Amino acid sequence: MKKVIVAFDGLHFSKGAVNYAIQVAKDNGAFLTGVFLHDLYYKAGATTALLEEQPFYDASTLVKLAHEDEEQIAKSIQQFEWYCHEFYPHFEVIKDMGIPDYDLTRESRFADIIVVGGEVSFTDDDDKANNRFVRELLKDAECPVIIVPEDADPIHHITLTYDGSASSVFAIKQFLYLFPQKRYKSFTVLSVAESDEDQRIPNETAFLSFLQQYTNDIKVEMLPHGNAGERLAAYIGHHRTSIVVMGAYGRNVLSRLWHRSTSDELLKSLKVPVFITHI
Repeated sequence: MKKVIVAFDGLHFSKGAVNYAIQVAKDNGAFLTGVFLHDLYYKAGATTALLEEQPFYDASTLVKLAHEDEEQIAKSIQQFEWYCHEFYPHFEVIKDMGIPDYDLTRESRFADIIVVGGEVSFTDDDDKANNRFVRELLKDAECPVIIVPEDADPIHHITLTYDGSASSVFAIKQFLYLFPQKRYKSFTVLSVAESDEDQRIPNETAFLSFLQQYTNDIKVEMLPHGNAGERLAAYIGHHRTSIVVMGAYGRNVLSRLWHRSTSDELLKSLKVPVFITHI
């Protein structure tokens, strides 16, 4: 791993994201890039609604809002730079003003991983289940993404979600390749039953043989058949782990473990980092 991106909504700085990204970069001797994004489309919509209430056009409202945003973004960048100067000096800052989905997708093409806080939203809505930006990032990013809560623990126990799909196996491989320095003492394999009658994990022999190249301590948890998002969210919320690995949106086929309902459930109650990538 040579380049780590930590992405911020420029108006809402995430201490959890920067601390986690610094630790990942430090563990791997990687270069850290702080990308500060500002959604001009969202701001334009908000200011247009505001101007519609005025009897005449007054550009000073737009100027005032833009100035306030610039000040807040500058404060966020200063915070990031302070953390880096204190804990990891190998960094750069990129400030994008435009369309966050596009800007971050472009940057991801040349990075190994993106770290983003679970509450990045570009709106004032606190409902993380409706987080359009995060879902679009998961779909379009050209490198793996780690979504982190504000109080994430370092990586120790690893939960691997698996449904037999190419997407879920690819995500596990990418995690293992990107974090080779970790001493994997144990894995928990988490899968949702295909039906009430079939409680086996797909391609069990081949899959477990692959994981045994890393550790022999592998625990398999088969969750009852049902809504995958609800099952996974409930399990993760009640069991100790430090990171969850899963496949995300594929280019052509949705992973069965990452339908919109699944992402909604996990983002809504995010308590641990989630490592996500797709083919």
